[in-house]
Amino acid sequence: MLKQIKLKCQNGLTFEHTLADVLIDLTDKFEFIESENPDFIIFGPYGNDIPKSGNYVRIGYFCENIYPDLSICDYAFGIPSESEINDPKYRRIQWHGINPKKLIKNLTDNDIDQILNSKSKFCNFLYSNRVPYREEFFKQLSKYKKVDAPGKSMNNMPSIDELFKGDMWERKRQFIAPYKFTIAFENYVYPGYQTEKLYDAMQSYSLPIYCGDPNISEIFNINSFVNVPDYISASAGPILKVLENTAQQNFKDYRPSFHQSFLRKIIRRLKANGRELKMKIQFNKLDFSQLIDRIIEIDQDENLYIQYLKQPWFNNNGVPINSKLDNRWSDIFNSKK
Repeated sequence: MLKQIKLKCQNGLTFEHTLADVLIDLTDKFEFIESENPDFIIFGPYGNDIPKSGNYVRIGYFCENIYPDLSICDYAFGIPSESEINDPKYRRIQWHGINPKKLIKNLTDNDIDQILNSKSKFCNFLYSNRVPYREEFFKQLSKYKKVDAPGKSMNNMPSIDELFKGDMWERKRQFIAPYKFTIAFENYVYPGYQTEKLYDAMQSYSLPIYCGDPNISEIFNINSFVNVPDYISASAGPILKVLENTAQQNFKDYRPSFHQSFLRKIIRRLKANGRELKMKIQFNKLDFSQLIDRIIEIDQDENLYIQYLKQPWFNNNGVPINSKLDNRWSDIFNSKK
């Protein structure tokens, strides 16, 4: 008989989505029951519905690129590295809304032939938010071949909502599938900050052109995709690290509608300016020519493209044991008798 866990999810998290996106691998160990009299409360970063201290365990699930607030929870999960937070009750989120086993590659020669035959288009750029360094790369690559952009950023074709069916992630992967390349640039470069931009391209076997988490090689085999830092010389130096540390949003910064004092507004504006300045210094007037030369080389050499396809996404072609949080969640749920 499975141990019953009375659970409540709030502040932007629903019970159904939490089971599907966070606790899916624990359903064979625990029976999760949605309850208004819970033993555990998992709360997200999307509002001000923060549970007060009570006869339950509070778990902060800070699944956005913010510094977690450990003062309001008993356990916390978030984006920054565990060494950065340096607190025993904190663990970093590597996987959210994806089963990493889907990224294990076991392609046969026939699979590779089918993938090659499906690649009828060059490259896509699917973004809503306008990010200067990302758009600059789009412009430079577009001088070689047209890059399809159905989003609000650099739009040059109809929205995918008009072309495909399913939820937003299914529509995105359907759109990506026929492209040889996908531009997978994060909107901000910060250690530990990875998003679906990379994973969706991987699931669609569209070769990612990735720029983002500087620690990406700790999880993924950087020979399996075009790793942008290998081909550019972004600016570096102590000022960037200072800006990175001081401008990172915390939980209060992320909820401006609930923290409206003049001081908080000033702090948010200064931090926003700091993040923008960091990216400008790091990527301003960046010459992507070496990167684009590599993409052209891959595009024009089928054997080279196949070499990338044959490479496993993961180091050692397996989900790193320390990247999964099942044991941590089990310890938490077993902590209350």
